[in-house]
Amino acid sequence: MDPRDVAAYIERQRARRAPCVVVLTPDDDARARESLSAALDVPRLVDVLRPFRVVDDLNVVVRADAENPQRALSVRALEVRFKSDSGATSATRDDAEARGRDAVASECFDVSTMTDDTCGRARRETGDACGRRARTEAETSGRFEKFFDANERATAFNECEAFDHALGAILCVRAGKSSYEDVLQSFEDLKQQFLRLPVFATGGADPETCFGKVLVWDARDGATTKEEAEALLQRVRQTGAWDCELLTLNSDLEGTCASGVDWNEHRETVISRAAAERAGVANEASKTMGRYMSLEDVDRAKTYVRVFVTKTLLPHMERKLFALSTQIYNTRKGLRNQFKTFWGRSTATATAHRDGEQGHRSPEGQIRLAGDLAFMLGDYDTALANFKLVHSDYKSQSAWKRLASSYEAMAHVYVATRHLRNKADLKKDINHAYDSAMTSLLKYETIGGVGDLHLAHVEMLKARSAVEHATALTAIGAYREAHAPLVSASAFVHSDLRAALLLERAAFAFVRCHPPMVRKFASYMILAGARYVRAGAIAAATRCYSFALPVSNEYGWSAALEHLNTTLGRLVANIGHTKAALEFFRDAVGCAAYLPADAQTVRIDALEEFAAKYASEVPAEQRNAKDDELACPLPEMNVQKVKVIFADDRESSESTSDHGEEAWSAIERGGVIPQNLLAAAPGANWLSGGPRTIEIEQTAVCASGEDVKIDVDLKNPLRLPLDVNNLRLLWEFTPSNGTLVSNDRGETSDALVRAKVENKVFAPQSEQTIRLTITPSASGVLRVSGVAWTVGSKRVLHGRRYFDVSAPRTRRGANGEWLRDVTKHKRLVFNVCETVPRCDGTLEGVPKRSMDGALQRIDLVISNVTQPMAKWIRVRLPRSVLRPVDASHVPVTEPTVKRNSSREDLERDSINRGDGDGGDDDVVDSDGVIYALPAWETLESGSTIRWPLWFHPNAVGRTAVRICVCYQPEPPAPKLLRYRTIRIFESVEVTPSMRVSAMTIPSPSHPLARVIRLSIASGREQTDIFKLGSVRLGSSKDRVKYELIPLMKHATAPRLIAPGETIETLIKCSPSEEANAKELLNFVDAIPEESAKPLFAFHNSFKKNDAKRALKVRNEAITDGLMITWSLKGGDVVGAQHVRNVVELTRCTDTTRTPNELKSKVTWTINYASTIKLDETAPGNMTYSSVTLSARNESDDALDIVFVADATSSAPANVESGGWSLEIDKNAWQNRETLPTSEDKRRRPIPLPPGKPIVWVGPVRRVAKNVAPGAVFNFPLTIACFAKGDHILDGYTLSWTETAPAPSATPGSMSISSVSRATDGARVAVPTDARNAPFIITVT
Repeated sequence: MDPRDVAAYIERQRARRAPCVVVLTPDDDARARESLSAALDVPRLVDVLRPFRVVDDLNVVVRADAENPQRALSVRALEVRFKSDSGATSATRDDAEARGRDAVASECFDVSTMTDDTCGRARRETGDACGRRARTEAETSGRFEKFFDANERATAFNECEAFDHALGAILCVRAGKSSYEDVLQSFEDLKQQFLRLPVFATGGADPETCFGKVLVWDARDGATTKEEAEALLQRVRQTGAWDCELLTLNSDLEGTCASGVDWNEHRETVISRAAAERAGVANEASKTMGRYMSLEDVDRAKTYVRVFVTKTLLPHMERKLFALSTQIYNTRKGLRNQFKTFWGRSTATATAHRDGEQGHRSPEGQIRLAGDLAFMLGDYDTALANFKLVHSDYKSQSAWKRLASSYEAMAHVYVATRHLRNKADLKKDINHAYDSAMTSLLKYETIGGVGDLHLAHVEMLKARSAVEHATALTAIGAYREAHAPLVSASAFVHSDLRAALLLERAAFAFVRCHPPMVRKFASYMILAGARYVRAGAIAAATRCYSFALPVSNEYGWSAALEHLNTTLGRLVANIGHTKAALEFFRDAVGCAAYLPADAQTVRIDALEEFAAKYASEVPAEQRNAKDDELACPLPEMNVQKVKVIFADDRESSESTSDHGEEAWSAIERGGVIPQNLLAAAPGANWLSGGPRTIEIEQTAVCASGEDVKIDVDLKNPLRLPLDVNNLRLLWEFTPSNGTLVSNDRGETSDALVRAKVENKVFAPQSEQTIRLTITPSASGVLRVSGVAWTVGSKRVLHGRRYFDVSAPRTRRGANGEWLRDVTKHKRLVFNVCETVPRCDGTLEGVPKRSMDGALQRIDLVISNVTQPMAKWIRVRLPRSVLRPVDASHVPVTEPTVKRNSSREDLERDSINRGDGDGGDDDVVDSDGVIYALPAWETLESGSTIRWPLWFHPNAVGRTAVRICVCYQPEPPAPKLLRYRTIRIFESVEVTPSMRVSAMTIPSPSHPLARVIRLSIASGREQTDIFKLGSVRLGSSKDRVKYELIPLMKHATAPRLIAPGETIETLIKCSPSEEANAKELLNFVDAIPEESAKPLFAFHNSFKKNDAKRALKVRNEAITDGLMITWSLKGGDVVGAQHVRNVVELTRCTDTTRTPNELKSKVTWTINYASTIKLDETAPGNMTYSSVTLSARNESDDALDIVFVADATSSAPANVESGGWSLEIDKNAWQNRETLPTSEDKRRRPIPLPPGKPIVWVGPVRRVAKNVAPGAVFNFPLTIACFAKGDHILDGYTLSWTETAPAPSATPGSMSISSVSRATDGARVAVPTDARNAPFIITVT
């Protein structure tokens, strides 16, 4: 807590509860009327004394403790509240509310100071700035104190507490009286007038008071002189009024305002309107108030106040407090009284004493008076003791109103005496005291009836208690808890203005927390604003909503933003601020997406109404049309997303997953565009050391007279249709020989630029991509800045947005600023060049769906659609799927373009010249091949080129076909557009046709001969019947010729494959002595040769593309592959399947005999039952089967052959040895559990997942010793199966070493040993090295 805040709080509480002294004069009414007639220049007597109400440097010792008479209290300063008889009365609720309303009128009801700028400040303010402004307002604004001080006067001067009871009176008589007898009689009359005050008449206050007597001489009265007044004073003193003093007024007859006192600041405010009217008192201030008061008059008044306090008031308070202390001490002394106090009063006694029946003469009233007097003098310990003493009596008597007042007094003492202690304990004491006070007031409300006056009075008491509670918590820094009493009080307050002020003060408590609770602050500000609206306080309601708006905007609360903007729009519209209302309604519509359609219609109508009103009230030259249009909330536009479509671009089905732009960039850099056109000048590539140009503003290039289309995304967030009219692009154009023209500034010139206007209707909550067209008609620089439109049927809402294309900042400019790299199709600045030729390209005959391997003919059509002639046409084809029908059309022989290659690299590259077949990973466009036929050198205007192509897809799925056409204008070409390209894209869905697999084994007929096993399958989803045509061996240079011989009976018979059917064919590939061997095998009704040739050309193309990335086996040997042609049964579709990875074919073609290092010394195979039935009755479904591994020694030496089953290759991590469990776990294959590890519990092995469903059992290591060359040895083995399915017999190794010569060994003898080990240098083979591997066993 801040000690300064606590000290200020204590000072305010002491000033509020300072001793009250009434200033009386017999002709007060007449003087008040004279003051009003004199333009309020003369202050009243009470106002003359109020500036000097604080008397310092007293150093008066007060002894008022009867129990301890020696205890002294030093009073160093005392503040006195001077009241007139009209101000010393309580006010009604209506009077208090009226005075409070007047006190806050300037801040809550005065709208004259509100402007469009102040009204719209909340729209521009940030959340942090709003929080700082709110904290400043909470600490400096005085409207809460003004209002609740006025409201507190309705509860002042009551019978429950003596703080407001007058302890004395100053009797003032004018010196113009004829004799001293009249003066003395006037003093007596004023005493009686004082005792007739309401607080004394009801018996609530003690009439034993003190009096001061003053003779007043007014210099402006003229009825007597000062000397006569002083003589009259002496006579009065001599005849009994010895303490009478003389006050002089208005001695400065010239009115020079020489007193130096601001009399308006200290002027008494009379709350009761009836009392003010009786006294003729006006609460209006006057700038010339007290201008006739001289310094002598001020000194006399100040001196009198000090004399009255020291000689009259303080001695009276000391005597009174000592007498009360003595009475209380005597009353509570004695055993009988102590028991009475301990057990409390009886129920009958408690029932007899109610709040209305308690007076100043009752013991409780005397104790309360003693506590109040002690508090006034600063004796807080005595005051707290009396408050605690009396509150127990009030509780036992059910005097709820007085009990609540005593709790509140105790809370004041807690803050004054315990603020230096623990904050948590002090907060607990304060909360307990005020909560108890509020509970007592609620009980008082229920027992007092349901009358309006009673309920209104209780409402004022509860509001006062809540405000004091919050003020005390705020003083000690407990801002988080300070809101609670204020919010609770606002719930049962009927006055909207009072409730609004309570809620606003509660909201300010949240913003003063550390850290500020801005969300709760905004929520309670909205509640306060709603109550202000009901109270008619437009200025205050606008202020509260303006505080809540920036916070809601910071957190993105759309519902709150819509409510706040709508309400603020209505409020400022009612006071005539049309522009501010229009801005708020714009923001409200922008946040109205969650509202139902009818509510959105209301918001749109209000927006259109104020837009039309604003346009009619404000001249066009005084409006900022651009800012108004930028603020239009409908429709929403993605300013970062834009796509530019040039005349060269064609619509395609490319998706983002195709990486289209990256693929096209690689294609265009891969050779279709001549390298001399890609580089601006020799050495332009910065990697080769040439100068690097930093492009400050990246531009695109377009031709004059050609359309440029821009796609923008617009969204209708509302639940109702939205009419968007006059939708157009905003542009600036600078001709090559002219000045800038822009439709953004209202300038239009169709002769230079034409922007097409679109009208669209957006469905509810829909998003559309709108294509807008702009056409430059002259050369220059065209800049597209944004989009403009008109919304609604009334055509009064105009909107616009400017593009802000997103792009990464990757470069620095000349001044060090970061620059953005914007892709071509996002650049909005165009260099417009002269008219150049433009060609269109299409692919005709491309099917939407095609079979894998099918061969179809399509046509590439290129047309010149403009007047200029096109020159030097080049076409890039993807060689994997497209080839020319005319075999004489060959690609151009140019260097292969590789990544990061410079111009000099291309000029030096002579290695890759040839047929264009590359395949390097470093090639930019490895699949592309460039064609530039002599007939394409010139394409006249209106002419067309039709080029037939073969289309042969070779992969199931979606196949992307990209063709790029490059052409040049006729020389001299424009510098900005020396070439143009056409991008042609087609997507074909390729469906499965046949699946072909091939497997080869050596043939014993010839060292180079191989047996090919072809497996051809048709999927079950097929509906067509395939007919095999031929099998062809892939060709290559410098190789032995082969012939293909069928090994199966009726091998050349027609081969028809029905859906879901699989056929197998064995073909022998044997060397041929004939030089013209065709290396193919034709079946019956083979496809025509003219169809087979392009298919074989595709096959060879595949081989060349895959040559450097193919699968390698053993000593870098690579397969040539096979081609199997087919046709549908009707013969309308032909195709081929290409088998590229056929093992051993390359090995038999590259050498005349098999190398020795590739010969295996041991060959083996496995004999087994191909099908086993699972025994589901056995433990763990364990089913045994015998197999035999036959190993042959192919070497010229005796060998030791070792078979080892790998039992631990698939063991789980939590099993120590092997992939087996115990017999007791019968569901081990389905359930994996942690196993016991003790050896005595292990029984029959059962595999665990992820172990294999079959394992080798029995002796898992066997050795055949001294196997003679050419001998075969059989290993008897056993497997155990656990699950159904097709399983491969693997999980073992076979190793051999040459047998060491031993005398005892008989050559050719063989033996089996389970303990022998292989010698060092053993050759280890794996299951895939076996003959006819893999070995598949089926468990059913």
